[in-house]
Amino acid sequence: MHWLTRAAVVVSSPLLACQPSSPGGDTETATATTTEGTTAGPTTAGPTTTVDPTVDPSFTLTTVTSEPPVPVCGDGIVSGDEACDDGNQVDDDCCTTACTKGQAEPGQVCWTVIVEGTKNGEDLAGGIAVDEAGEIYIAASVVDMAAGPDALIQKFDPGGVSQWTQQYDGGVNAADSALRLAAEPSGFMVAVGRQTIAQGQPGLFWLSKCTPTGQLVWQFTDDAPIAGAAVAMAGDDPVVAGTIKQAQDTNGLVRKYDENGAELWSRVHVGAGGGLDSLSGVTVDGAGNVYAVGRESTDTQGFNILILQYGPDGAPGWMDTVDGGMSGNDWALDVAVDLDGVVYVAGRVETGGGFADAWLRKYEATGQVLWTDTFAGEFGQSDDATAIAAVAGGGFVAAGGTAVGEDDVDLWIRRYDADGGVMWTDVVAGMNGGVDGATDVASTPDGGVVVTGTVTVAPGLNSDVMVRKYGP
Repeated sequence: MHWLTRAAVVVSSPLLACQPSSPGGDTETATATTTEGTTAGPTTAGPTTTVDPTVDPSFTLTTVTSEPPVPVCGDGIVSGDEACDDGNQVDDDCCTTACTKGQAEPGQVCWTVIVEGTKNGEDLAGGIAVDEAGEIYIAASVVDMAAGPDALIQKFDPGGVSQWTQQYDGGVNAADSALRLAAEPSGFMVAVGRQTIAQGQPGLFWLSKCTPTGQLVWQFTDDAPIAGAAVAMAGDDPVVAGTIKQAQDTNGLVRKYDENGAELWSRVHVGAGGGLDSLSGVTVDGAGNVYAVGRESTDTQGFNILILQYGPDGAPGWMDTVDGGMSGNDWALDVAVDLDGVVYVAGRVETGGGFADAWLRKYEATGQVLWTDTFAGEFGQSDDATAIAAVAGGGFVAAGGTAVGEDDVDLWIRRYDADGGVMWTDVVAGMNGGVDGATDVASTPDGGVVVTGTVTVAPGLNSDVMVRKYGP
C-alpha cells in the first residue's frame, strides 16, 4: 500500500453540506435546515438557503496593499514559478521536492489520501469528479462520534491537498449519505444522496448544488418514492439516474433538472418482467444526449444489462439489453462518453454459482457495438467493473473489485487504450482482508486519472475512504 496522507474528518453536527469552511478540511458549525420533499424544485421547511454564486452577502471587501507571498515549495499551494506543489517531500511521485513535474511512469501513483470519520466504523466511498482546473471532489458517507453516518463532500487541489470538507447530518442522528457528484467545468458541484430528517423514517432523495468554495447554492429533499444513484451535468443542468417505486413495481428513473433545481423532465423505464428495474449510472455527451445504464428484470433471464439513450429533451433514443447467458444478475453499473460521442459501459455478468466476471463494452454514438470484453480474477469468484471514465487524450479507465480469496476482495483499476488494450493495472488491498472496491473514477486534464473506493481496516467493523491519483 502507498498511503501517503491520512485526512481525518472533523465533525461538527448538525451541518449543512457545502457551507464554506477554512482550507484543510476544518468544518464550521452551522444550523441545519429541515427540508421537505418536492418534485417541483428546491424547498425547505424554513427559509430556503439560496446564495447568488457571484456574490457573498456576508463578505466585506477590504483593500490591503502588501507584498505577494514568497513561494514555499511543499506547502501544497502552487505559486510563483512552481509547476506543481503536492504538499509532500516525496521526490519520486508526480511532483518532485523542487516543485517541478516528475516523469511519471504509466500507472505511477502520484498521491493517495485516506479519509475517515472521527469514530471507528464503516466509512464508505461514493463518487469522484474533476473540474477543468483539475480540482477534485469526492462524495462519501462517514461515521462520527455523535451521530449516525453523515454525508461528506470534500475538495482537493490537483496535488491532493484538501481545500475544504463539509458534512451533512439530517438532524436526527440517522443515516445520511452522499452517493455521487458531478462538477461543472467552472467548479460548481452537484451531489445526490439521501438524508434522514425524521427518526424512524426512511431516508429521502437529496440533491444539492455548491460553489467551487463549498458555499451552498440550493438543496432539497423529495419525499416521493425515488432514489438517486448517479448524477451528470448537461451544461448547467443536472441529470439524475436511479429508481422510482410505482404501486408494487420498481422502475428505472431518469430525471433532468434546471440549474436552479426545478424538474425539467422525467423518464421511467418499465422492464418487461415487471420486477425490480434500476439505473445505476448516467452521463451526458457534448450534444446534450443522456445515457443511463442499469439492469432490467426479465421473465426468463433473471436481470439483463440495460443501456438507454435519451435526447436533450428526454426523447427516447437507442436502447440495448444484454443477457450474460446464465439467467443471473447481469448489471451495468457505470457509463462514460468521450468527446467523439463514443460510449463506454462497465458492469458485471454472472458466470454461475452466484459468481460474476467484470464486463466492459464500447458503443458507437449510434448504438452500434464496437467490442465487448470480460475478465475474471485469478481466484475465480466474483469480479466486477463498477466505474468507468473516458480519459483525455484517448482511451478510458475502469475500476471495481476482484476476488483474491474467500471473503477477500481487492480494489482494482485499469487503464485501457481506445481499442481496449491494457496499458496498466493497479490492485489495492486493504488491511486484514475484507472487501475493498472502487466506487468511482474520473480523468484529470493532464491525462491522469483519479479513483475513490472503500478500503477495509477491520472486516465488517471498520473501513476508510481512499482517494488516489495516477499519472498520465
